[in-house]
Amino acid sequence: MFSNSTQYAVRAVLLLLRKRHVHKLMKVSDIASELAIPVAFLRKILQQLSRNNLISSTKGRGGGFYLSDENIRRPLIDIVICMEGEDVFDRCILGLPDCGDANPCQLHQYYKVFKADLSSVFKDMAIEELRQEDLIRHFKL
Repeated sequence: MFSNSTQYAVRAVLLLLRKRHVHKLMKVSDIASELAIPVAFLRKILQQLSRNNLISSTKGRGGGFYLSDENIRRPLIDIVICMEGEDVFDRCILGLPDCGDANPCQLHQYYKVFKADLSSVFKDMAIEELRQEDLIRHFKL
């Protein structure tokens, strides 16, 4: 459902959350290594997240990325929208440009409910609410 960029962005944020109290700052190369993501691709993703105040960064020698108290209070949906765009939950599952309530595809009625539920969960769940055991199990962190 989500692009690789979005999946990597969420995984990187979850890793920063898990490591928050151990490593104040994490280098792109360390995050990429732990998550098995290409460094150059991850760097662009982290910069985009940082520009949108979803993660924080410190430049220069000894710099890196981290989650501030403000960052961890942001809802998960902000990460998804940052990477996918505002219309992420309005798109057709089959990629049809004209799909909608007035002109539904064969899966529209089912996917519409799923998208609404998922959107609601993402809006209501702040980054800090994610449980560590879920992070480890689901994201193999």
